[in-house]
Amino acid sequence: MRCAIYARVSTKYDSQKTSIDNQIDFFHHYAAQKNWEITKIYTDESSATKGSGKGLKALIEDAKAGLFDVILAKELSRLARNGRLSYELRDTCLLNNIHMVFLDNSIDTTQGDMDKFGLYAWMYEIEAANTSRRNKQAKQAKARRGLFVGSTPLYGYYSENGVLKVRDDETPNLVRRIFNCYLEGTGMDSIAKSLTAEKVPTPSQIAKKSNASNLWHASTIKNILKNRHYCGDLVQNRTETIAVTTTKRRNLDEDGLIIQQDTHEPIISRDVFQSVQKMLQSRTRTSTAPKKHFFTNMLYCEDCKRGLWYKANQKAYRCGGNLKYGDSYCLNRKVVREKELKNVILSDLQELFQSFHNDSLIENLSSKANRKHEQMQQELINIQHKIKELRKRKLNYVNLYTEQVITKEELIEYKELVDQELKELDINRTQLAQNLTEGQAENYTADLLKKLKATFLVKDLAPQTLHSLVKKITCTTEGTIQIHYNFSNDFIEN
Repeated sequence: MRCAIYARVSTKYDSQKTSIDNQIDFFHHYAAQKNWEITKIYTDESSATKGSGKGLKALIEDAKAGLFDVILAKELSRLARNGRLSYELRDTCLLNNIHMVFLDNSIDTTQGDMDKFGLYAWMYEIEAANTSRRNKQAKQAKARRGLFVGSTPLYGYYSENGVLKVRDDETPNLVRRIFNCYLEGTGMDSIAKSLTAEKVPTPSQIAKKSNASNLWHASTIKNILKNRHYCGDLVQNRTETIAVTTTKRRNLDEDGLIIQQDTHEPIISRDVFQSVQKMLQSRTRTSTAPKKHFFTNMLYCEDCKRGLWYKANQKAYRCGGNLKYGDSYCLNRKVVREKELKNVILSDLQELFQSFHNDSLIENLSSKANRKHEQMQQELINIQHKIKELRKRKLNYVNLYTEQVITKEELIEYKELVDQELKELDINRTQLAQNLTEGQAENYTADLLKKLKATFLVKDLAPQTLHSLVKKITCTTEGTIQIHYNFSNDFIEN
């Protein structure tokens, strides 16, 4: 049989007890005894409770593709301690006629042991929950002793045996700079812009996170300013995971916080920290966050692709990327006046409205729409014919199985292929039917004319009309405005 090997170690619990290499060596020996061909080896170095390992995901996808006949692992808990994920694996194997063999003698489906699967899946999830609870209690005990138990030390510190120590680099000075700038009256957005412009490494970059951004945010500055750790105190047990099988967390009540004072060297004096907290409470911060306005979510910067924000003090729109991160992120500083942009769109629509008196244009549009309508009708007939044929073929497979011409496994495989094709055809049929209803030339033209007429009766552009006629509007650093209309292809293409 074609054999797939899965080996995992948890960096939290048993990385010191075993190794992936040892597991793989043992599996090679076992497969050789069974005369199985090892086709692929999948590995993970993560907890099995969340089911987030890349190796496990690849194993499931390849199982669905039928790339092997048996999965070999040390025990079910190596694959998943998550009940939902365990059953997904079981169902995938059943549907694809794949066996599972676990070398702790718990389950060997080549010997018909599948009836015990549910019991072991339940046992391993309970075991994972108990392990998580013990780990949580151990962390809380360390926190009460004044030890840092977080996964990533905050910016400016590193952790040594649970004690926070000041880093020997520029990060502590940057923390002091952030506090001093705020005390001097500099806003959080301005501080973030300056750090981004200077290409100062962000906290996520210092922590070497895989998705680290090189952009400083006002929210990052605020988190630093509010963090009590910087004055030498530890405040822990703020959040906890909702369940052992998920990474989602919830905030705990203030009563659940574990606070220990003077546990490590401070970067900021207690007086400075308290002064900043008072400023945070009293200071009214002028936000540069985007405000909902007429062209919000429709007007975009051509260069950085971010939306333009409405600035009430300028009565115009500016690139959100430039406003938030400065010139180092986007050089688009052009101002787009709302009134001027409205006039441009109204002028375009007026020209279109007048073109409806051109009989040849309307006739051309109707002719194109009618040809497209006929094509869609024929395509719909073809799809309905294919659906009928596939359903007949599906029934033939059942008859072949009843007559013992094909096996149960072959029946399941054929059924899955037909069901998938039927599903895709049904989606296409529904979409075509909808397009046939909406795509009538007369209906389309009448609807467009109605919207244009309503616009010019009130001599203004209503938000609903705007969003129905315009896809998006872009602005370049040179100030060039490009309006992308929903109807442009119908009137421009020959």
